[in-house]
Amino acid sequence: MLAETRPHRAILTRLAVVLASLGLLAGCTPPAVLPSQSPSASPTPRPFTLLTTGPMTTADPAVATGDTDSMLVTSLYQRLMVVLPDTGDLKPDAATDCLFTSKLVYECTLPPELFFHNGHVLDSSDVRFSIQRALRMDTAGTSIHLLSALKRIETPDARTIRFHLEWADNQFGYALAGQAASIVDEEVFNPDQPLPLLTLPIGSGPYAVRTIEAGQATFVRFEKYLGAKKGLLTDLKLTIAADSVAAEAAIADGTADVVWRSLDNAALQRVTDEIAGSSDKRTAKGFSRFPLPGTRITRVRWDEASKLRRNADLRDGVAKALQADRTLDSLVPLGVAEHAGSFALGGRVKLPKLSGGRIILTLGYSPTAPGHADLANLLRSRIEGLDGVSVRLVTSGVADLWLTDAPAWVNNAGGWLQYYLDSPLPGSLTKLAALDQRARTTTGVARTVAITEIQQQAAVDNTVLPVSQGDGILFVAKGVTLIGQPFGSGQALGFWGITRG
Repeated sequence: MLAETRPHRAILTRLAVVLASLGLLAGCTPPAVLPSQSPSASPTPRPFTLLTTGPMTTADPAVATGDTDSMLVTSLYQRLMVVLPDTGDLKPDAATDCLFTSKLVYECTLPPELFFHNGHVLDSSDVRFSIQRALRMDTAGTSIHLLSALKRIETPDARTIRFHLEWADNQFGYALAGQAASIVDEEVFNPDQPLPLLTLPIGSGPYAVRTIEAGQATFVRFEKYLGAKKGLLTDLKLTIAADSVAAEAAIADGTADVVWRSLDNAALQRVTDEIAGSSDKRTAKGFSRFPLPGTRITRVRWDEASKLRRNADLRDGVAKALQADRTLDSLVPLGVAEHAGSFALGGRVKLPKLSGGRIILTLGYSPTAPGHADLANLLRSRIEGLDGVSVRLVTSGVADLWLTDAPAWVNNAGGWLQYYLDSPLPGSLTKLAALDQRARTTTGVARTVAITEIQQQAAVDNTVLPVSQGDGILFVAKGVTLIGQPFGSGQALGFWGITRG
């Protein structure tokens, strides 16, 4: 109660203590003491970063056709089978085995405890749903044509899928390795509509999406994955660079670990020269070029909707205009079994005279595809060598001709011919259908003859034109490498084969 009855004494006492303390401070100078600091948090290490310039537009395997989209689909989903890109061998992926039980029945068996990223069980019903969904959507430019022999799908139990065929397609296993045959969760995917881009895609592949947004996505290794492509990195980040300038800067600054495609001709030459001129064959930040000989195939294809495509003289003229610069003589690349040279290369070409008034062609290309801006301008110059033809370049919308370096959905002759076989001219439709079926129902010499005839007919129709075959563009930071089979059935880069250290 003292504090309450004599408040003035308490105040005087506190004042005296303060004054005494000040006197002590004035009488001596203690050693300087720096204010204590809490230890600074160590900087968060940069995630393993894969950079590319191709846009990310969808992660839905039923509609994905672009390079970056295919990379996503390849890494996030499984297919029953996989084609090893180096050898062309067909191997099981999600399936434990697939085989013909009769000429018209192809049967696959699933392993027990096969799961999607969300924990749902993957069973035969999901496989049937996924393939029927892709067939229903029937997206142009996908691998759906490879499933043309399919009649119906039967699922007698949770682990068995029976594919009943219209005809004895001995290439059907390759169709199940194509991107359109990717397996999705039927409890998540709309049976008739594509998955929106910013919706987390659910697959059963070696990597699962952690986050996805415009311009970047992060991934984590799926530890319950069962298949041929187990991931090595625990996690990684995909970044979409705006252009070649940004990609070259990432190599110069060391802000990425892998740079896929992305560099235009000038940037590619600068980085190549820097590597060649260094003692350790690396850039200043330690990047080197990963060898991918002969994997980049450049073609020009006529759009099926183009009215000018019907003009045989114009198609022939465009083919001849590109002949002097052409370095690949078939739609099937060199090094792929059953390649047969069919398009003329080089020489002095007499361009045909075209009748009628001036023709204005549109040539479309992707502005993010390495070197395509320069190549499109070169092709325009060559095509405008035809009297009465002008070429307008576009990077979106509709076009008469498209410049592309998209790989085949499966790396064999049939896969490389698919672009041509998907959009036959009316006059070639019956012949090509017969040749395609013969190639897929025979083996040995009979198959080789059919595949050769298709390549020769392609040089008659000129609806898809080979341009060049060159090396893939892939730069990796010091300590980073790709091992095993780091590419999917269609040569899309997969996340699983990348490792560091």
